Amino acid sequence: MPGKTAKRDRPKGLYVHEVKLSLRNNAGAYGYSVMITCSLAMLSTVHSTPEPGQIFLFVLGGGASFLLVEAIATSGFRRSLQSGESTTVVALGTALSALSISVGVGAAWLVAVLLPVTLGWFVASFAASVVYLLLSALEMGFARRVEEARNVE
Repeated sequence: MPGKTAKRDRPKGLYVHEVKLSLRNNAGAYGYSVMITCSLAMLSTVHSTPEPGQIFLFVLGGGASFLLVEAIATSGFRRSLQSGESTTVVALGTALSALSISVGVGAAWLVAVLLPVTLGWFVASFAASVVYLLLSALEMGFARRVEEARNVE
C-alpha cells in the first residue's frame, strides 16, 4: 500500500524540511547572537554591571562594526551582499562557528582588560563583531573548499 506509506512519511519529511529552512535562515544570526551575548557577559564580569550609557556604547560598537564590514564588502554599498553560496557550504560554514564565536568573545575580553572601562564598552563590541565576521568568512571559505573537493572526487 504505497499511499499509506507516503502519508505516514510525509509529516516527518515536511518537519525535516522545516528544520532545514530554520537552520538556513538563522544559523549565522544564531552564532552572532551567542557571541555578542557572551561578549556582554564577559565585559560585565570584568567591569561589573554597566551603566546605561555603557550599554548604548556597546550597541553602537556592534552596529558600527557591521557598517564598516558591509561598506567594505559591498564597495561602499554599491554591490549586493548576495553570494549565491550553496546551502551545504553555508551549513558547514556555520557549523564551524564555535571558533569565530570563541575568538570574538576573546577579543571582547582582551579589550576589556586593556582599555578604560567606558571606552572598552564601545571597542569591545566593535572588535568582537569584526573578529566574528572576518573569522566567519574564513569558515565559509573552508566550507567552500570542502564542497569543491567533494565535487571533484
